[in-house]
Amino acid sequence: MSSAAGGGKTPGMASARSVPAVRPDVRGLGGLLVDPVAVLATMLAAWVLLPSVAAPPKVVWVLTLGSVGLVANALWWHRARLHASTPALCLAVVVGCQAVSTWHDGTMTDLVTSVLAGLLPIGACLLASHLGRDDVDRLARLLVLLTLGEAAVAAASSFARLPAPWGYLGRPGSTFGTNELVPALTGRATGTMAHPIPLGLLMAVGTVLALLAVRRWALPVRLLAALGCGGGLLLSGSRSAALALVIAVLVALLVPGVVRIDPLGRVVAALSVVVTLVLVDVTTLPAGTSREGTGSVSHRLGALQAVDRLVGRPLDETLLGSGAGSLQRLFAEGLLQSDGFLAVDNQLVTTFAVAGLVGAVALAAAVLTGLVRGGRSTRPAALVATVMFFSFDVLEWTSTAVLFAVLVALGRRSDPTQPAADREPAATAARP
Repeated sequence: MSSAAGGGKTPGMASARSVPAVRPDVRGLGGLLVDPVAVLATMLAAWVLLPSVAAPPKVVWVLTLGSVGLVANALWWHRARLHASTPALCLAVVVGCQAVSTWHDGTMTDLVTSVLAGLLPIGACLLASHLGRDDVDRLARLLVLLTLGEAAVAAASSFARLPAPWGYLGRPGSTFGTNELVPALTGRATGTMAHPIPLGLLMAVGTVLALLAVRRWALPVRLLAALGCGGGLLLSGSRSAALALVIAVLVALLVPGVVRIDPLGRVVAALSVVVTLVLVDVTTLPAGTSREGTGSVSHRLGALQAVDRLVGRPLDETLLGSGAGSLQRLFAEGLLQSDGFLAVDNQLVTTFAVAGLVGAVALAAAVLTGLVRGGRSTRPAALVATVMFFSFDVLEWTSTAVLFAVLVALGRRSDPTQPAADREPAATAARP
């Protein structure tokens, strides 16, 4: 390969894959403020530590404006190197549909809040889609470290009975409810995220990243990190996150082309799955049987049944949604579930409700683009977040919305600004 200046490469020259697609041109604190990896990791950590549903409104507003400013500054700094990515454009369509439909039920506060909150995943998605391979590896390591920190907080709540920083949606306490994954524990941990399900989602993502994406750590370290993240998942008691993790790992191991595994390893993995299914009756496992006849299952099935009723809305609402601030009215009118739980717990149905058919299709396009074009090491983590769409309103929580947006954008092989060596995991160092 010839250099951009036309000269040949010399021995000792750095590999193309060591040069990230987006790199700050300054050092020190100023460099961190425009370093996409530092910006994304900082924003994710901030929203994990200060959940939007439990932190005081003034704190949430300050954090929102600060996050928007931080992302906008990084995007402006790298504006000459950035171009619109498909996932970011799709997320922008979702936010736009929700915004233009806010007049149905929402207030100006609803409009401003939803737009600002929507700008964060859009900006994060745009930054993440232009990261080179080394930067993806660095971000994966930071996400695993963040997940391990949350696992430690969950362990302190579960075993030392230390109060959870934000409790359960702001309610004081250490653990809450019944942990169906580990019945011996007194309840479900929330970490700093104010709810077990987003905590479980983060733990599942961290587990997959530790196993598949953190290339520079030795295998024993990666396995220990995965065990720590998996332990945090058990402490959360989230059966949905556990199922999403199992699905992502099985897809990674059994589907050719998802991750790079030698044929013998794939055969061993397939045989292990078959033997497990033969020897273990999965229908008798507590994590599965505990759902039978529960409101958890019926509520999520009710979300799917609500689609028919939402289609019956006026044409403009069917196409563009009812807008921000409309969910309460949709619940009251019986268009959504009527079991008393005022959360849809299905992100695609929620998007159809507030952003209409156009928004739902755009969100599906963002997911498919991320799963098809994403990097091999991070696609299973994106799959975890996608599977959670069917049991949790992922985009309604700022922390999980930004996490999802980052995961569907990482390692996009079609990115023309990304060096070819970054797009191909098997790339080798440049030769003389």
